[in-house]
Amino acid sequence: MRRRGVAMGEEFRGKGIDVQLGPVAGPLGRVPAGGRNWEGFAADPYLTGVAIAETVEGIQSRGVIACAKHYILNEQEHYRSSIDVRIDDRTMHEVYLWPFADAVRAGLGAVMCSYNKINGSWSCENEWTTNYLLKNELSFQGFGK
Repeated sequence: MRRRGVAMGEEFRGKGIDVQLGPVAGPLGRVPAGGRNWEGFAADPYLTGVAIAETVEGIQSRGVIACAKHYILNEQEHYRSSIDVRIDDRTMHEVYLWPFADAVRAGLGAVMCSYNKINGSWSCENEWTTNYLLKNELSFQGFGK
């Protein structure tokens, strides 16, 4: 997984690209017809966390910023702008936040928001997921797209 990240970092650096839009930690594949399941690593949050951390370290070892996506709860591609995911704190932490936490611990430089709503507000505007979870709890120091 690390070598894969290194290879991607070298490819992007060779093309003069500073920020790679990836790797992907969501979706986890809860919805089989989700549309983006092929981009992620696995349905297991722990395995996805290991994979994304190794990939982030590999990409960034070549001077390219990794931008993990889609933060967070991006389980469906079709009609994604009309989806409002209702989730509790325990499920968020045990299933969906875990891989992003591993990516942040690996030194992740950027995060791309998902396109859905979370508990009533758009992902990029969601106070709980962006400010409390990502910036405060995980201590993310990078930037968002």
